[in-house]
Amino acid sequence: MKKIKILALLAVVMFIVQDLTDMTRGFSDGWRDAKEGTEFGGMPSTLFVVRPTEALVPDTLQGRVSGVKVPFWATQVEAQGKVDPSVAMKVTMLVLIPVAPLMFYGIYCLIRLIVSVVRGSVFTRKNVRRMRFFVYSIMLAGVVAELFGWFSYQNAVEHVLLPGYELVYSGLKYEWVAYFLLALFTEIFAIGVKLKEEQDLTI
Repeated sequence: MKKIKILALLAVVMFIVQDLTDMTRGFSDGWRDAKEGTEFGGMPSTLFVVRPTEALVPDTLQGRVSGVKVPFWATQVEAQGKVDPSVAMKVTMLVLIPVAPLMFYGIYCLIRLIVSVVRGSVFTRKNVRRMRFFVYSIMLAGVVAELFGWFSYQNAVEHVLLPGYELVYSGLKYEWVAYFLLALFTEIFAIGVKLKEEQDLTI
């Protein structure tokens, strides 16, 4: 039981540290984008992942000391300007409105779960419900975010033309293997609670 309490406290600490890190990074990125947008006439910037095509004629870089010239090409391009969101992007943003409160309530359930574990109450149906709500609400929010990223990519492909390059989908943003493992462990925990209840009734 002591090990479980220690792990619960470590989970709280890591959760707080992770949130503070993400908030700091998001604030810094937003501040930098706003500053750059002001410098370039108030237009927002968009970062595109690109891949050279066969039609691209590479430029060259020359070393100062050796004088050797080597070809180079871009893998990312940052553009200033606004691209109107597609219908699919707007629908996804509307779906995110009811999903966001569910995600925050899932985080609240996680905190309640950890507090319950620290107090010594571990294998209970309440904890199962809390774990499930946290895991599946986070996964739902992640699915919506991934869809928005995909629709944003498709929208950019239709509106952006880069001679010699093609836009590349950057891939999934979240670690879905970890999410599915967490969901698996949640269901294993639920089975464990059910078996414990059956054993208590048998005794």
